Amino acid sequence: MGLTGGMLLVLAIAAAAGSLAAIVWAWPRLARPRPACVAARLAVIVVSQVLVTAAFLIWLNSYFAFYASWGQLAGASVGTQPVAVRQAGTTARLVVIDHSEPGPAQVQRRAEALGAGTEVVPRPGALAAPPTAGRLLQVVIKGERTGLSSGPGYVYLPPQYFRPAYARTRFPVVLALTGYPGQAASIVERLALPSAAARLMAAGRIRPAVFVMLNVSPLFPLDTECTDVPGGPQVESFLAQDVPRAIEQAFRVTASPAGWGALGYSTGGYCAAKLAMMYPDRFSAAVSMAGYYQAIPGEYVPHLWGGSRGYRLENSPDWRLRHLPAPPVSVLATSSWVGEKTLPGTLAFLREIHPPMRGYSLIIRQGGHNFRTWGRELPPSLVWLSRRLS
Repeated sequence: MGLTGGMLLVLAIAAAAGSLAAIVWAWPRLARPRPACVAARLAVIVVSQVLVTAAFLIWLNSYFAFYASWGQLAGASVGTQPVAVRQAGTTARLVVIDHSEPGPAQVQRRAEALGAGTEVVPRPGALAAPPTAGRLLQVVIKGERTGLSSGPGYVYLPPQYFRPAYARTRFPVVLALTGYPGQAASIVERLALPSAAARLMAAGRIRPAVFVMLNVSPLFPLDTECTDVPGGPQVESFLAQDVPRAIEQAFRVTASPAGWGALGYSTGGYCAAKLAMMYPDRFSAAVSMAGYYQAIPGEYVPHLWGGSRGYRLENSPDWRLRHLPAPPVSVLATSSWVGEKTLPGTLAFLREIHPPMRGYSLIIRQGGHNFRTWGRELPPSLVWLSRRLS
C-alpha cells in the first residue's frame, strides 16, 4: 500500500472516525471512578487523537506529496531497476529512467524511493512505441559536475517526439520546479502540468516541448533556495548546468538557450526567475507563479550564503535588477489581487524590470497560494512560454 495511495487515506479516515465512535460508545461504560476506568478513558482519548492526527498528516502528504514512498519517509536509499533508453544514437548515462507510462496523466507510483547511483544499460528501441498522448517517464538525473542527484522526477515527451515527421527535430525544454516543501509528483498530479500541456498541444495553442519536472530541493528536506552553498551542495549549478547537460544527452532536445525555459510555483517560482536571470546563456524565459524575489534563508541550512551579505544579495532577483545589468530574458510573474501574500513583492519586482530584460504579469482577480490557483494560471502561462521558446 503506497504512502500516497487513496486506499491508505480511506483506511486512515475510517480508523479515525471509528475511534471517535468508539469513544462515544465506551465513555458511559468507563465512567466509574476506578483507576482502571480512568486509565482506560485516557487510553481511548490518546488512541483517538493519534488516529485523527495520522489521518490529517496522511491527507496533507497526499495533497502536497512531501514523501512519495515509505522508503523516502524512512530516509532509506533503495536501488532501482532502470529502463534502458537510446536517443539519436546516444547512450543516456546521466538520466536513469525508472518507469515509463503512456499518456500525460498516468503516473505509476513506486513503493520504494529511487537510488542515485544506477547507470543506464543501452537497449535499442526502449522508447520506440509512439503513444498518441506522449510518454511520461519517472527519472533520476545525476549531476556530472556537482555529484547531486535529483531524486524521483518526471520527464514528459510529447506525442510528436515519436512521429517520423519530427525525427530530426530538437525540441524546446521547460524545466518545472516545485515549491518547498514538495515532490515532483505534485507537478504531475496536483498542478497537472503534463495534462495541461498535452491539451494545449492537441489544440495547437502551444508548440511541442519536453517538460522536465523536478523537486526544487534535490536534498530534501534541506531547503537550499537553488543556491550554490559555500562549502556545501551546489544546487544552483545542478539545476542550471547539470540538468540541462543530462537532458541534452538523453533526449532529442535543443541546446540553444532560446529553446530553454523555466517554470515554478512558490519557491520554484523564485528559482525559475533567478536561474533565468543568472544564466541567460541557458534559459531565455521563465514563469514565476506566486514566487518571491528576495533571497530568504532556507530551512535547515544555517549558512546558506556562507555568512556573506554580498553573496546573499547576488541571489536576490530584486537586488540584481537594481545593481547589475539586466539580462536579455523574459519573465512572466503571476499572482492574485486578493488572497496572495506575495503580490506586493511581485509588483515591486515587475517595476524594477528594464531593457533588455522584459517583464510580463498575469494577475487574476482572486486566488491564493495553492494548486487550485496555480492550475488556473498554468494554461496561459504555458501559452506565453511557448511563444518565447524556439
